[in-house]
Amino acid sequence: MPVYTYRCELCSESFEKIRPMSQASEPQPCPTCEAASERVVAGIFENNSSKNRSANFPKRKRYTNW
Repeated sequence: MPVYTYRCELCSESFEKIRPMSQASEPQPCPTCEAASERVVAGIFENNSSKNRSANFPKRKRYTNW
C-alpha cells in the first residue's frame, strides 16, 4: 500500500499514513489534535528543454588514445 502525506489545518502538523488507494482522499485524524486532516498532493516539476538539459552537465572528456 502507498504512503500518503496529510496536513492538519488546525495545528499545522504534517504526518504520513499507509492507506489503500481507494481511501487516499478521505480525511484522516491528526495524531496531535485529532482534527480531520486533508491529503497533501506533492508537486512534481520537470523541465524537458534540451537547451537547459545539456547546460547542467559537465563536458565529457574524450579518450582517443587507445
